[in-house]
Amino acid sequence: MTASEVSAGAWIAFAELAGPALAVMLVIGLAAGVLQTMTQIREASIPFILKLAGFAVLSTAAGPLMMGGVDQYAADLFKAIPGMIHG
Repeated sequence: MTASEVSAGAWIAFAELAGPALAVMLVIGLAAGVLQTMTQIREASIPFILKLAGFAVLSTAAGPLMMGGVDQYAADLFKAIPGMIHG
């Protein structure tokens, strides 16, 4: 495993971990913003509570799948460390 493979693997693991959460937050925030605009309710706690609940549901339902990429990357990295140290 070269340094560029380590870097690419880290970005992929990060995307697998953060991507679904960011997508859920984006969809919930957009829907809450449209709903607040339609009803003219300007309360900052509504999107916050909705996003918090959405993240709780996402982490419960898809948490193990999201952590699978990070787990595999960490295992591959630990296997590659001796080769990276000794050339």
